[in-house]
Amino acid sequence: MQNIYQIRIHSRGGQGAKTAAQIIAEASIEEGEFAQAFSEYGPERSGAPMKTFLRISKKPIMLHSDVRAPDMVVVLDPSLLLNIDVTDGLADGGIVLVNTCDSADSLKKKLNKKNCKIYTINAKGIAMRIIGRDLPNTAIMGAIIKLVPLIPYEHAVEETREKFSRKLGDELTEKNIEALKEGYKIEIGN
Repeated sequence: MQNIYQIRIHSRGGQGAKTAAQIIAEASIEEGEFAQAFSEYGPERSGAPMKTFLRISKKPIMLHSDVRAPDMVVVLDPSLLLNIDVTDGLADGGIVLVNTCDSADSLKKKLNKKNCKIYTINAKGIAMRIIGRDLPNTAIMGAIIKLVPLIPYEHAVEETREKFSRKLGDELTEKNIEALKEGYKIEIGN
């Protein structure tokens, strides 16, 4: 494994990608790792395409630029696959995680990068069922944590509880944690 694990998240404003990346970074720091999380916005409005970047390392991170060669790409809105090459710069054998009901095989045909591992999760469905709104970030966060063993599950749950309880109250916080736990159940196979 290289020194820095890099993740690029493609989403739309309002889907919670920035919050998810911040929680994962804070959980990693609690575990003694080094981490960065930041976003790049287009037009600053809800629904506009955006990218969020996350780096995790056992050593201090000296990079302060966008993630151009990710180990993992996460797509919160599958409609972005139509206009954006989300696999641009993805390392050979890298991971693509998409919030969709489509199968990994059907997605492989849509992606430019053929030498990658594709995982799908219906994060929208999980969010609608548990939270009652299309906020896929916590379910996606659970899947990211499962797929990237550097990220500590217990600390992510606690960081989610701490960050959300201040803003959302106990009931909605616990629903988000339930969505995170549901996302963590993603099957990773061999």
